[in-house]
Amino acid sequence: MADELSLFGAMLGQPDGQLGRLLEGMFTAQVTAALTRLGVPDQLAGGPLTAAELAPRVAAPADGLARMLTAAAAYGLVSQDGAGRYSLTPVGAPLRADVAESAQDFAVGFLAPPMWASIGRLAEVVRNPEPVNPAAPGGVYAYYAEHPDESAYFVRAMGRTTEILVSQLAKIDFRPLTAGRIVDVGGSRGTLLAYLLRVLPTASGVLLDRAEALAAAPGYLAGTGMAGRVELVTGDFLREVPEGDVHVLCQVLHNWDDEHVRTIVGNCHAASHPGGGLMVIECVLPDDPEPSLAHLMDLIMMLVVGGRERTRAGHEAIIGSAGYHLVRDTPVIDVLPWRVLEFERR
Repeated sequence: MADELSLFGAMLGQPDGQLGRLLEGMFTAQVTAALTRLGVPDQLAGGPLTAAELAPRVAAPADGLARMLTAAAAYGLVSQDGAGRYSLTPVGAPLRADVAESAQDFAVGFLAPPMWASIGRLAEVVRNPEPVNPAAPGGVYAYYAEHPDESAYFVRAMGRTTEILVSQLAKIDFRPLTAGRIVDVGGSRGTLLAYLLRVLPTASGVLLDRAEALAAAPGYLAGTGMAGRVELVTGDFLREVPEGDVHVLCQVLHNWDDEHVRTIVGNCHAASHPGGGLMVIECVLPDDPEPSLAHLMDLIMMLVVGGRERTRAGHEAIIGSAGYHLVRDTPVIDVLPWRVLEFERR
């Protein structure tokens, strides 16, 4: 089958072997991302097209486009008929923008130049934890600030990830948070905050993030019916955060080293009302040696932003030093090894 072909595997004498497919990951990822960036899946939504017919629609020369498409066919993303026309396969169909649960934002947003360049420098980063990334010398978020089109894909992809997380939260009783003001620190378009406000009808919300991250928030919150209950604040949580009763840090702390985490949590503590809470949602590393997707997330954090995933004890130690104590730990592990760690202000 096409999706079993492996160039590296063939070179190793194992055309369908697992090692060959692992070594070939750079090709499969980039062929998928490039196909999406050029808009090929959307153009093929109306039916089969030849490379010559596609070329003006995606602003690419027909020769290079045809060569990429035949490679995509080897990976099962498209198929090619006897007349040289390409069609999307069930594997490639989710890369269209107009389908439910589209994978387009992931294919582009998570494979942007600074992400890709960072991952390609794993050995260097292991040897030297603080090298300058040539693709994003000011950091990945500076890159996104300068490239709003790329940022839009990334923000939507992160929003989708948070939607998946939110779909797993129904098992948690958030009623202890009913009274007060919830501040979502670094909450992007407000996916999690909208959920919390929906299940806590007497609460109000504040959404804090960078301007480019908040760009999609008004429309998203309006669509959820929560816009009237949310105050949007453009700011930098490394400097200060708005005051509130509960501060939420969802997939934020893993972006930062311990020193910056203490600053962020300290800012939340300073802005917290007496008896206030802090909700931290992260992929938590297992205490014992065992396979976990959290270890892969830890590598991404190290490579892309200089952050890290932490164990529960690691979170307790660093957040406790800022003036909080853990009151509840709820695993949410159906998709990723997420945990909801709820702290109370001392």
